[in-house]
Amino acid sequence: MIQSMEIPQKKIDKKEACPRCLRPLQQCFCDKVTPRGNTIKVLILQHPQEQYKLLNSALLAHTTLQNSVLRVGLSWRNFRHALGEEADPKTWGVLFLKPGGGAGKVVDIVDAKKRPVASFASIKGIVVIDGSWKQAKALWWRNPWLLKLNRITLNPRHPSLRAQVKPEGLSTIESIALALEHLKEDASIYSLLVREYEDFIIKPNANSRLVA
Repeated sequence: MIQSMEIPQKKIDKKEACPRCLRPLQQCFCDKVTPRGNTIKVLILQHPQEQYKLLNSALLAHTTLQNSVLRVGLSWRNFRHALGEEADPKTWGVLFLKPGGGAGKVVDIVDAKKRPVASFASIKGIVVIDGSWKQAKALWWRNPWLLKLNRITLNPRHPSLRAQVKPEGLSTIESIALALEHLKEDASIYSLLVREYEDFIIKPNANSRLVA
């Protein structure tokens, strides 16, 4: 998925970051996050350059969702290598944002042959690519096994909590929250992810100058 449509943002000084959550020490959320169990598993593929971005939400999503995996890198041999266990690609989907947004379903799913998936109940896990448009494209083409998964297209009805290059853009954690909500995950998980993103990342940096 072409996931994070973002404006340039400030990077965190590694020497001043918490070694666990990688946040500035004054913004550490390690003891504040509320872990929750989730039925639909989440695999986050994060571009290495995203780890120390000030508005990075991938680690927050992973810390919150107990049934999730966060992989930092550029390529993995296959789906099993990325996930760390066996899984049927036909029961997983990779997230995309609908170009241009607009009318249509909030969440739509097609299989690897672009045929509509009638039952969302068949989806057992989602893959989300965390990075800028350029980084996400690189991860997509470096990992051809993603083509074997279903494609889950997101068409958000509300703008992101932070500035985006395109109006339909969402942060990684917002994309995960929206997908899980419409895949019939516990509704409280959507609210929790969005609230933590706002409380731990957006509000503390509301007055920050976002520079590359």
